[in-house]
Amino acid sequence: MSAKNENESKNKRTKLERRAALERLLRRGTTDHYIDTALYDFEYAERTEDVRWYRKLAREHFDGGAHIVELGAGTGRITCPLAKDGHTIEAVDLMPKMLERLYDRAEGQDWAERITLHEADMRALPLEDASVDMAISPFNALMHLYTWGDLLACFREVYRVLVPSGVFAFDVQLPDVEWLTWDPNERHAVTPFEHPETGESLIYSTNHHYDHATQICHINLYYDEPPPKGRKFRPPPKPKRLVRLAHRQIYPEEIRALTGIAGFELERHEGDFRGRALTGASESQTVVCRKPA
Repeated sequence: MSAKNENESKNKRTKLERRAALERLLRRGTTDHYIDTALYDFEYAERTEDVRWYRKLAREHFDGGAHIVELGAGTGRITCPLAKDGHTIEAVDLMPKMLERLYDRAEGQDWAERITLHEADMRALPLEDASVDMAISPFNALMHLYTWGDLLACFREVYRVLVPSGVFAFDVQLPDVEWLTWDPNERHAVTPFEHPETGESLIYSTNHHYDHATQICHINLYYDEPPPKGRKFRPPPKPKRLVRLAHRQIYPEEIRALTGIAGFELERHEGDFRGRALTGASESQTVVCRKPA
């Protein structure tokens, strides 16, 4: 083999190895955070503004009750209140444990029969054409679609299953360029807490690395044992538990372009759940669009 061919072969192997490593990282980044469902619910127990926002949207558009598909339903933080309000929900999620937690949350309630669980990919919805009135994707679920092609495929699936004049609403983070470029080796948000089920004392901390080429932020969530009383926490060489979380950053113009390409009419694109304008200081993007009549 010539030196040129040997270098080409080596470069090809290197590219394949990098691609395989990224795929492994994304698999963990898509699943790790959603395995310990008790901890997940504990960490986001105070997140309530989005619940009110989605309930209000559904009420305003479909006062008599709507047929709704929820992409990334999780443990039912938004699913269950919508079902209580009289809506019928198709709850879609890839993670069986999240759906099990949702089932447990709804079990025995008089509104539980309004919820149908689907372990499915949001790019291939297990629903008939023009079968739902409204689609929602809360709390950054769309940020687990790691290419613009994946995002467009999802938008086209939502368009397919919505009735004419159907509503599609979602929220994702507004990319924070300064935060994305923080030192990837420094720990942030160091917080002591007790695990809600086991009572175990732990220290939470986090850091992240942003890949500019893919727009994916690879977040590390660390759970460590607390230091002896009176001593400052110092990250150990190996964490007790490391949870990966991958979020692809979705920029405003990308949302406007891809919703339009998918066929939607964009009605609202705002900077929070209170209807304030989208600015550089916004944390979230809240989006409401409609399938034409």
